[in-house]
Amino acid sequence: MRVFDPFEELRRMQERMARLLDEFDRMSLTAGVELDMPVDVIEEEDRIRIVADLPGFDKSDINVYIEDGDLIIRAERKEEKEDRSRNYIRRERRYGEVYRRISLPAEVDEDKIKARYNNGVLEIEIPKTSKERKVIKIE
Repeated sequence: MRVFDPFEELRRMQERMARLLDEFDRMSLTAGVELDMPVDVIEEEDRIRIVADLPGFDKSDINVYIEDGDLIIRAERKEEKEDRSRNYIRRERRYGEVYRRISLPAEVDEDKIKARYNNGVLEIEIPKTSKERKVIKIE
């Protein structure tokens, strides 16, 4: 037989309140914070490599293109339809769009850009053009 403990319910209420306050703090600290996309841009002799962390995205939700000499990476993580039968204790996963515009440090061959997405990492290889400088003869 279980002995009645008048403070047991008080301890449970205190734990629930602590979880609630923790969640409130987390929400206030991250309110308005967008999804993040850290990138590395590496210039090599014949190409530019870009490595971007995009964990949790589906490959079909990532777009890469060149616009006005810049590389654009756009990705969107759509929120799952709300299931009211779920009783979330904590809900921290973020949804929305990420966007990066990266100025390319050299002339590139747009037709030969390659992109791979594996294990949450997007790798882009952009070949540099082998255009020689036009020398202008001075008269």
